[in-house]
Amino acid sequence: MTTIPQDVSEAVRAVAGAARGYPGDLADVHRRARRRRNRQVVLSAAAVVAVAAGAVVGAGQWRQPPPPLPAAATGAPSTGVSPTTTPALVRPAQPLILDDAVGTYRLPGGGTVELGGDKRIGELLPDGRLAGHTVVGSRHWERLVVLPDGSQVAFGAHDLRPGEKRPDGPDVTGLEYRLVVTGPDGAIRVQRDLRRPGEPVTLVTADDTTAYLWRAAGLVRHDLATGEEQIVVSGNRLGLGQVFGDLRLADMRGPLLAVATLKGECTPLVYDVPSGRPIAKLSLAGTRCIAVSDLRLSPSSTPEKAVLAVAYDREGADHLLESRVALIEVLTGRRIAEYEVEQAATKSSPGISIAWQDERTLRGAWYPVAPDGVGEVNGFTVNPK
Repeated sequence: MTTIPQDVSEAVRAVAGAARGYPGDLADVHRRARRRRNRQVVLSAAAVVAVAAGAVVGAGQWRQPPPPLPAAATGAPSTGVSPTTTPALVRPAQPLILDDAVGTYRLPGGGTVELGGDKRIGELLPDGRLAGHTVVGSRHWERLVVLPDGSQVAFGAHDLRPGEKRPDGPDVTGLEYRLVVTGPDGAIRVQRDLRRPGEPVTLVTADDTTAYLWRAAGLVRHDLATGEEQIVVSGNRLGLGQVFGDLRLADMRGPLLAVATLKGECTPLVYDVPSGRPIAKLSLAGTRCIAVSDLRLSPSSTPEKAVLAVAYDREGADHLLESRVALIEVLTGRRIAEYEVEQAATKSSPGISIAWQDERTLRGAWYPVAPDGVGEVNGFTVNPK
């Protein structure tokens, strides 16, 4: 056998393939955990092994950190809490959010914290500590953006009639898709329902004034102060006939938008947002890539220096599966680094998150999803040789 069987490859794609953040129904958060567990079954069938190696290159900032958000539009104050007492520290260019962490996790010093669902969203801090961002204004957060001043822009499903059984699906009643903006003090500044009947929506990224959303029509600019929206790039222009049928993952930084589609996730595309023009097709050819789990554009000083970090599963030695991170220069397509993520044997599915610390350092974390007992978050950094 020279390749992983087709049914295994398709299963990995299927269980890893749903675009993050779309709460298609009230139980989506818990189904994401189940998808991870199902993925572990597939990986176990292929006898997963991973070993550590690698090195990296980074980039810098397109703009200075933004000023604090304007005064609140709606919402009542809510106090955010952290599972640890965290002294002031310089925030990284991109916070390392543990999107798929669901369950009980160990803290430095022996404490534990519950993450996921309607509890907290985890963040691995640069000094190795684990912080928890409390869910406020919504019963679930699916996507969280932490701004440089400590403000947060979050998106999630909010069930208005918890405990009431009703038909599931995109037209389910009594459900809101909430955009929630909190200040550094945890007080809600904006709370807004983004839902349109029968239409999926999710948050891509945000800054101090704007949230960028995926809607059925494409990439949309949402003004945080007024709620007004404008289509930035249509899905058709990006080659996405159906955004929520073709899109796998996306990340946006300055004028660049990176996407991985379900049909070609191992060949991420990068677009110039102002023009909608494709500028790069970054192939992972030769890596035996099977499925992409995360991608992040670097905080480069100019688009010409931009690097795309891609976390993916591939066929390794003896036809086993490995988790790896590749660093690819956007304009040249040159793969400048490969990193094999070291994973200890666990009973639960591993989640992998990546983010840029600064223009020279990529940070990452792997962790069990829905661990049986207490799970550990394991961080790694990748720097230039």
